[in-house]
Amino acid sequence: MKIKILAAKDLPPPNSTLKFRIKNTTNWRVGFTDSDTGDFVQEVGGITYSYSWNQIDEYFLTAPALP
Repeated sequence: MKIKILAAKDLPPPNSTLKFRIKNTTNWRVGFTDSDTGDFVQEVGGITYSYSWNQIDEYFLTAPALP
C-alpha cells in the first residue's frame, strides 16, 4: 500500500526496507530508513544518498521493519 507523506505522523518505522518516490519525480527508489536520523537512504554503486522526509512524496514498505 502506498502511503503519501503529508506530515511527520505518516513516516515509516525506523530501519524499514521500502521503495520511495522523491517529490516531483516519477521513478521509485529502493532503500531503507535510517534508525538515528529517520532519513530515507538509497545506496547506488557504493554511493549513499540520504533524503529528509520532507523531500519524499510517498513510499511503500517492501519488508517488515528490522528489530
